[in-house]
Amino acid sequence: MDFLRIHAAGGYISPDKLQQLAVLSKKYALGKIEVGLRQDLMVSSTSKQLSDLRNQLGSNGFTVEEANATHPNVVSSMVARNIFPKTSWLRSGDYLDMLNSFTFAPRLKVNIIDPVQELIRPFTGQLNFIAASDTPQFWYLALNFSVFEEIKIWPHLVDGEEIVDWTKAIEAIWFASQIDNFETFISVVSKQFKGRTRPIQKELKLTPKPYPHHEGIYRYEDRYWIGLYQRDNYFEAEFLEALCQLCVDSKIGRIYPTPFKTLIIKSVPKENIYEWEKLLGKFGIHSHYSSLELNWQLPDADAEALSLKKELVAAFERMKIRTSSLSFSIGQRTDETTSTIVIEPLRADYERFSVVHSPDFYIGNTTWETFAGDVSRQNLPEILRRLTLKYYGQLTTNKKNSLSRTKLNIPKSITQKVWQCKHCLTVCAPVVASELPQACPTCEAPPEDLTEIEMPTSIFSNEDKTQFAL
Repeated sequence: MDFLRIHAAGGYISPDKLQQLAVLSKKYALGKIEVGLRQDLMVSSTSKQLSDLRNQLGSNGFTVEEANATHPNVVSSMVARNIFPKTSWLRSGDYLDMLNSFTFAPRLKVNIIDPVQELIRPFTGQLNFIAASDTPQFWYLALNFSVFEEIKIWPHLVDGEEIVDWTKAIEAIWFASQIDNFETFISVVSKQFKGRTRPIQKELKLTPKPYPHHEGIYRYEDRYWIGLYQRDNYFEAEFLEALCQLCVDSKIGRIYPTPFKTLIIKSVPKENIYEWEKLLGKFGIHSHYSSLELNWQLPDADAEALSLKKELVAAFERMKIRTSSLSFSIGQRTDETTSTIVIEPLRADYERFSVVHSPDFYIGNTTWETFAGDVSRQNLPEILRRLTLKYYGQLTTNKKNSLSRTKLNIPKSITQKVWQCKHCLTVCAPVVASELPQACPTCEAPPEDLTEIEMPTSIFSNEDKTQFAL
């Protein structure tokens, strides 16, 4: 199955456009739409449908990207306004003014974030504009480039009216020069672009926040907001058509995709909430799922990861494993990983995994501790049960420090030769002077049944590189 990405710049789309997208997906594709990690929308299709679908979407005014987007969707926290805590001066109109000023599609990942809200994480972009609470209309600029080794903060606040200009200037220099020193990069950009700035009055410190609500029906002020989630991550086109029509009838102008693969509808009038209940009932859309289901971050359109998630959720339920306040990712860690626990496949067949977690179990950190370096699929639930017990055992009333996020740096290209049992697949030990272990420590297979393979060094714990088998 293939898919195309549709921009929803800033993380919103009008009901009219989403309804049109649903109609096109039903006519020219498989009639299924998934929400992407960068608040974009993905239309699933067969390989034969892909060309016609691309042409139809383009001719109907949609900005279309391939699976690996050349121009990533601009992310914003506008969805969180009014339903989560907010910076006092930041309004919906401020977001819209900034988003509408993007008359070009950036090649860098751009985030526009209110640091007070807890729904959209701040550092998953390369250019992260973060509202300054003490200086209205001005923003911190946090650069998240691997060559800088850690996230760097621009030495001045930048004017929100010039965010698009800053993006253009930085992109032009970044792609032309590939400067790998932050101070040099500041100097070059500052010589070529003279934007309006203000001194930084207060160091940017972000307090770690718990995993947010993003699904269910909730009252706020005199209205409701609704978060919609599907277990298979797909929204059927027929349901979206009806949803969009009800939005139009209710005078709701925006629908918000979230990085958690949910859709949020705000400003639902209290007097017609029953109409929404009828809609959800007609299409069998559940609400208020358990955290066992919701606290996951999966790669876009990844059937293997989704299958493993369903398997683990069922095991959590069966084994009575509590996961409240924890979150899980499946796949290789990237700068967009915002969960507390990561399950990384060690093989393409999704049968062996490493399990890592952020040291303090708070979302947003990118330093990691290895809990288990090589785990079979059948043993994953038990390992994760033990990890949840570790989390709940370390809970304390002591105040947590502010979030200090260092740059994720995983040396994927560095490998190490190890001995692996061909029967149980245990990684026995690193290869040292070609000396074979005496036997497999797990199944006691003889030395001749151990084979020499290469594995990434990043899967090994710093403390113990001799045996990882569970």
